[in-house]
Amino acid sequence: MITTKSYRYVLPFASVLLFAIVSDIFAKEVHENKILGHNLEIELYLKEHKLKAVDHMRVHGKHAENFSCFINGAFQILSVYSSDRKLDFKVRDSVLEKGVWGNVKCLEIKIPPELRQSDGVVLDITYEGCLLEKPASLELEDVGETTGIIDEAGVYLSPACSWYPDIPGSLATFMITVITPEGYEAVTQGSLISKKTVNGKTYTTWEERNVSEECHLVAGRYTVTSAKHHDIDIYAYFFPEDQGLAETYMNATTRYLDMYQKLLGDYPYRKFAIVENFFQTGYGMPSFTLLGNTVVKMPFIVDTSLGHEILHNWWGNSVFVDESQGNWCEGLTAYMADYYYKELKDSASAGDYRRDICRKYTNYVTEENDLPLKKFIGRRDHATQAIGYGKTAMVFHMVRRMVGDDLFYQSLRRFYKDYIWQEAGWKDIRYIFEDTSKMDLSWFFEQWVNREGAPFIELGATRMEKVKDGWLTRVEIVQQGKPYRLSLPIQLELDDETIYTIAEVHELSNSISIQTKSQPRYIAIDPQCDVFRRLHREEIPPTIDLVMGDDDKVIVYPAGGGDALQETYKNLAELLAGGKNVVKADTSVTETELSQKSLFILGGPTENKLTKMFVGNLPKDFSFEEGFFVVNKVTFDKKGNAFLVTAKNGKNMKKGVVLFAGLSPDAIKSVGFKIPHYGKYSYLVFADGKNIDKGTFSVTDSPMQRSLTK
Repeated sequence: MITTKSYRYVLPFASVLLFAIVSDIFAKEVHENKILGHNLEIELYLKEHKLKAVDHMRVHGKHAENFSCFINGAFQILSVYSSDRKLDFKVRDSVLEKGVWGNVKCLEIKIPPELRQSDGVVLDITYEGCLLEKPASLELEDVGETTGIIDEAGVYLSPACSWYPDIPGSLATFMITVITPEGYEAVTQGSLISKKTVNGKTYTTWEERNVSEECHLVAGRYTVTSAKHHDIDIYAYFFPEDQGLAETYMNATTRYLDMYQKLLGDYPYRKFAIVENFFQTGYGMPSFTLLGNTVVKMPFIVDTSLGHEILHNWWGNSVFVDESQGNWCEGLTAYMADYYYKELKDSASAGDYRRDICRKYTNYVTEENDLPLKKFIGRRDHATQAIGYGKTAMVFHMVRRMVGDDLFYQSLRRFYKDYIWQEAGWKDIRYIFEDTSKMDLSWFFEQWVNREGAPFIELGATRMEKVKDGWLTRVEIVQQGKPYRLSLPIQLELDDETIYTIAEVHELSNSISIQTKSQPRYIAIDPQCDVFRRLHREEIPPTIDLVMGDDDKVIVYPAGGGDALQETYKNLAELLAGGKNVVKADTSVTETELSQKSLFILGGPTENKLTKMFVGNLPKDFSFEEGFFVVNKVTFDKKGNAFLVTAKNGKNMKKGVVLFAGLSPDAIKSVGFKIPHYGKYSYLVFADGKNIDKGTFSVTDSPMQRSLTK
């Protein structure tokens, strides 16, 4: 499974976070310099992995004696001109050289007084260089990001490789003419202005007149399909062998565009393109998305991730994020895309999604790695994802419950209209919602945006008594730690109906009285997880995340079995540990570790002695024997089969156990790296690397629910 997000990112890379770090450093180097627009002419030499370009860059220049910007340190600056006049320049080491963004150099240009104009100065910067990075992999989340590659297989240039002169933080317009060998198509943001082929070279010009934070360029041997949807050009850039997918993606694009224009306002660009990549990505850039050739074939991408990327053209790609206040757009996009699609399906799916957010936060976020939303910049691991995506999505859900659907969407439409092509932050979001709803929400945003953590709620004492007009139920709601101000849903089941009410709580201990006509039989506090909170362990079924989210786990490979199996399991153990967790053979695990740690156990019962120890904890209709396993009464015994199942550690119910085994080394290799992507599931079955069954065990007991008739 792959999770997509935008360039404000789809794959879980840390570049957004790094951007915030380096922007602050860059600001100290470039002072008041600002780029107003880029007019790039770039030729790609694919066999040589090389580009040669000139950027006719318009900059503020009325008072600037020197202009400074940044460019890839491996590039050679050939010349700098302005108004046909050659200018002096020097290239010096940046504070970032061979740092977080690789080899980046600072280009300093001296601007004579007579060229400094009030409407800016055009600097013609000619440069060349080579780019060839190893493409990113789907197999691991932490392999790093491919930032720049020029190759006959394809071209991908992201701003992170500094392929054009830039100052991070500049909001600039872009016009780009790309020269490729005939047979290659080039695509970037903006509208297609012209395309022609002359003497074996194709010249393609794209223009975006509205400002952007950055620019990406992609090229490949594509077959291009295009259509017009109202005034929006829709393109599909697919490799010939995948051309059959184009119509499906284009039809889905029109549906998403119609849906979000109705919800939020006019689409901000004149085109949207679905572009296939030759290595595995899932990025959303202004006016196009870049999906890897494996990703694009995944059936769920059209129904989930494509809409997420289209929505980012409203949130993040036209209303920009003021990262000094934290990154709000990933969570808002997740809420209005990933969550919204569940809500359109049915209320149960929406409730499961909210519960999943709280579960991930509970499993992955601790006091040591927590942070407030105002400090979230970008995803770098499961914990930051649980905060920046999950908690943020729940903040928007909770404010929606407070103001109602009409005012919620009215506020978002106004936010989009007022801040398009500008940076905006949480303070702006708060102002819009307060002004639209005429409510004081200062406490709400202070509590959820500026404060780290989550409430932990318990159902305390309950008492019922017969009164004149029916029954009076008194309920105690207890919070641990510094209390939150919450609107808690309460569900009461009566003999003939189920009623719902909202309890407003803000103390460590709150007493709530509810009067009903008949006697309540059952009570539940926040049964559908409408409030962001830390879950009780009893509310969390055994899942992969329960173990993977525990930093204090032991990954156990078998000392038994053949050499090939042992080596394969040991390699998988090291892969899953990522250098952060203890890896041991089953013969080395201590009694203390068995009772105090979460355990990820690899190998069947004849290979790993711990598997034999815990196999008795498996649910009914699950079993694990030599050469086969049974899931929901179905037997699997093929060499390509692999099986994973989770359980609570019987020696310590706060800890979890994962059992994983394949019936051959190939089955283990084809599945092992995928396991972290299935975090919410309790069991998995694979055949030849393909998932054929999965599920999550139900939870029967919860401290947030209670029978009132016992």
